Amino acid sequence: MIINLLYYTMPILLASFGGLLTDLAGTLNIALEALIIVGAFAAYLISILTQSALLGILGGAAAAALTAFLAYSLALKGDANIFVTGLGLNLLIPGLTAVISSLFFQTRGVLRIADFPRPFTVFSIPVPFLFAAAVLLMLWYIHSSTPLGLRIRALGYHPHVAQIRGISPFSTRITAFALSGFACGTAGGLLTLGLRAYIPHVSAGRGWIALAAIYLGRRNPWGVLAATFIFGAAELAANRAQGLYDLPSSLILAVPYSAAAAALIIQGLITWMKDR
Repeated sequence: MIINLLYYTMPILLASFGGLLTDLAGTLNIALEALIIVGAFAAYLISILTQSALLGILGGAAAAALTAFLAYSLALKGDANIFVTGLGLNLLIPGLTAVISSLFFQTRGVLRIADFPRPFTVFSIPVPFLFAAAVLLMLWYIHSSTPLGLRIRALGYHPHVAQIRGISPFSTRITAFALSGFACGTAGGLLTLGLRAYIPHVSAGRGWIALAAIYLGRRNPWGVLAATFIFGAAELAANRAQGLYDLPSSLILAVPYSAAAAALIIQGLITWMKDR
């Protein structure tokens, strides 16, 4: 049961922590959904080219990190609106992957190959999942125990003081965005390798749910961890219920979004009552 919960939660948790780093740096990355798709698509391509699941998820993480780095470098250098940039990526990436898929695979639908590489396992745990767990621990360590994490938090909470102390807003924020992309790409690769296929919109709203988790977790790693486990548990329970009660698939797909909406409403009501 716990292992299944971890499998459902890990992609959202990775995206949430990636987004949290950028939020703490003072510029929230709202393109988490797009970066998950980049990682998923790149992981598929690299996996079938190298016949290695580990290289696939690593390549997917690197591709999403590069996408975030390039897009937000241009945005920050050009003084563009970060939120518009993120929305643009969310609109651009699904269409771009569909075009590439159509050019190279003659389909915009599901990409599946019979000899798609099966991931190796260690103590019955797939290596890509262990890699994802290592990335999550890396993000946590960077946030809590490194000079980079301290600079990120300083820039988000006290930007003027941070700049006076010589902290570069551009280099710190763009590093946070690249780490965010790496985390989201890992999440996307984990989804693709788990399905052993690339499915358009495989992110299924997990990037948006991750943003909700950041808000519900009050920008605190432990709070974000708790929020993502709530969403993962809701998705797991919905899938179990479908097997037991033969529920419509459309209802199952709506459960994570409904849980996020309900949690946001409850959080808003609690805040409103406290402020009265």
